[in-house]
Amino acid sequence: MKLGLPIALGIDIGGTGVKLGLVNTEGEVFGFRSFPTKATGTTPDIFLARLQAQIAPLLADKQYPAIGIGVSVHGFVDDARRGPIACENTPALRGLDIVGWLETTFNLPVVLNNDLIAHTMAEYHFGVGRDVHRFMVMAIGTGLGAGVMIDGQPLRLIGGTTGDTGRVVIQPGGPKCAYGVAGSAEALCGVAAIERLAREKYGHPLAARVIIDAARKGDDAIALAIMQEIGENLGLTLANLSVIFFPDKIALTGGTTAAGRILLDACQKKFDEVIGNYHRLMDHLLGDVYNDVRIVFGEVGHRGGVLGAVVELFSPDFEK
Repeated sequence: MKLGLPIALGIDIGGTGVKLGLVNTEGEVFGFRSFPTKATGTTPDIFLARLQAQIAPLLADKQYPAIGIGVSVHGFVDDARRGPIACENTPALRGLDIVGWLETTFNLPVVLNNDLIAHTMAEYHFGVGRDVHRFMVMAIGTGLGAGVMIDGQPLRLIGGTTGDTGRVVIQPGGPKCAYGVAGSAEALCGVAAIERLAREKYGHPLAARVIIDAARKGDDAIALAIMQEIGENLGLTLANLSVIFFPDKIALTGGTTAAGRILLDACQKKFDEVIGNYHRLMDHLLGDVYNDVRIVFGEVGHRGGVLGAVVELFSPDFEK
């Protein structure tokens, strides 16, 4: 890791796991580590003790003094961005002032973001979104959701997010997602959709990761067909969202993208069939104001939350 560059501690608190590490302004990560979240129950004390034990040795390294702490959390956050207010998988953290606890415990400035916004900022600053006017990240895994950047600034509409885009309906009357929305994008693109199709096509249960891996290898026709269907559903989802946010570029991220080209190609083909000509027409009519949409895979990978968490700390406008 290069010395002499500003360094901050990034923490990514997910529903199942926590990731953290020191990050410099070039996106290099030092001391990366992870541990299970396990923030169930009604009190955060046990979780915070475990988190403190992981943070302390990183901040104690005098060779890499941190200028602050950035946090990425799953779920909706309060308007002041102090902590989560809706986080179904980590009920012990609901209403917790994580920012206040970190500031008091470690005496450093702290900034907090929703995880999708953090991943979007990571791709914008360190990945495929550099210098893109309107940039969207679509994260696909257990759930599904999007974040949007406009001229380098995250678009926050509610709960620190760019809206609950996983609830976009792409198949009225279709399978329900965890929130009971019939035919939602999440119900038709997420892990549950992959495993539902696996049961139907194989005749027995299979974990989504098995299907994704088989599709990536390209030697299982059924797995390829499943991921092609997921890709087509994703293309429909992006078609709907693209006429709201008008992104110049869309980056696909998350565990499901490990399926590879079968997913991306099916997504792009369905997107073009449904709405691609509209965007090409807008590109022609609007000139420099708008560019035709490009759909690509993201670059920052599983450390995106850690990277994106610290971006604001490196801004010259950040009030320490």
